Amino acid sequence: MTTLVVRGIGELSTCDARRGAAPGVITNAALVARDGVITFVGPEAGLAEHVSHAQSDGEIEEIDAAGAAVIPSFVDSHTHLVWLGDRSDEYAMRAAGATYEEIATSGGGIRATVHATGAGTVEELIRATRARARRALRHGTTTIEVKSGYGLDIDAEMRQLDAARQLGDVDDVPDIVTTYLALHATPDSDRQSYIDDVCGRGVKEAAGRATFVDAFCEQTAFSVDECARLFEAAAQHGLRAKVHAEQRSRIGGAALAARVGAVSADHLEYASDGDLEALAAADVVGVILPGASLVLGGPPPPGRRILEAGGTLAVATDCNPGTCYSESMPLMVSLAVALGGVALAQALVAATSGGAAALGLADRGVLRAGMRCDAIILNSPHWLDVGYHLGGDVVGQVIREGRIVINLAGEE
Repeated sequence: MTTLVVRGIGELSTCDARRGAAPGVITNAALVARDGVITFVGPEAGLAEHVSHAQSDGEIEEIDAAGAAVIPSFVDSHTHLVWLGDRSDEYAMRAAGATYEEIATSGGGIRATVHATGAGTVEELIRATRARARRALRHGTTTIEVKSGYGLDIDAEMRQLDAARQLGDVDDVPDIVTTYLALHATPDSDRQSYIDDVCGRGVKEAAGRATFVDAFCEQTAFSVDECARLFEAAAQHGLRAKVHAEQRSRIGGAALAARVGAVSADHLEYASDGDLEALAAADVVGVILPGASLVLGGPPPPGRRILEAGGTLAVATDCNPGTCYSESMPLMVSLAVALGGVALAQALVAATSGGAAALGLADRGVLRAGMRCDAIILNSPHWLDVGYHLGGDVVGQVIREGRIVINLAGEE
């Protein structure tokens, strides 16, 4: 057996609700994992017994954190990581005053990425995506959700899912959870025939490639009834729903998410308090995407309102080529505080255990005995620097399933 021992931890933020007030900090702490699973989290004074047992069972790797803080690694529960092409010109257009809708009408937006990505081979998609996934890992993300949605063609969508799944088999990127974003951009062809194809062949072929199905429920995209039809068809193939809801307007996406028992409803800037209460009552995780909120303007991400409604909050990057080109979860933690009105401890929990909940994963996001050992050793003695050091290089070492996969400690 392989045992990892991390000692000399100044502040260990467990994000474990059982430890009391968030984020469940233990000072002068240590962490032990055997074969990727945590066996001990607590004061270093209790470490000796666990190390002596491990010495008789196999190889031990010891790390001295030298007073640095340790937190759970991030679970990024909403990305569009697989794409080809470039939309930097849209950023300049938006800065000059163009709206999201004006850019889309002029041929930009999601449709521009569809044209570039749809013709890509699996190999081309893997090459383009691997660099982004690697950067996410360097920022401390060890589990990441990746959506399709840039195909407007069933075969192109499946290539995106295949690329994401194959990329997840390599060691230098986060674990990947795939989502079939079946209804994203509206088709050039007959709309009804397109939706028929998605609800038939699409969900059938995606069932072996994805865990979730998603839809952009929006005035300029797909209606509540169209999305509901998709979710009903997908459920017959074991695909749970996720919903892009109330991002640009309020048309009923959040209420739909509550009604179908979606695993998450994402964006939610235009959601009412009643919408958020319905999501909480249905145990649907509310995912805020503060980077996209910042770029697009409009109402702030409703982080505090989700918590006040009694809901579970997650924070994610929404990494995509048009409205949030960022792989940095530490930056999203900062923006969740600055824009979403949540406390820093709440934002950290939302970026770790909240993200795991938004992907239906019960084995990670918290540093507790019996959980996967996914953790970050920071370049700081203070866990608060995750959000306080805005855009800073806060990650020192990244541990995924009990192994050091990124070691930036000491780099200039």
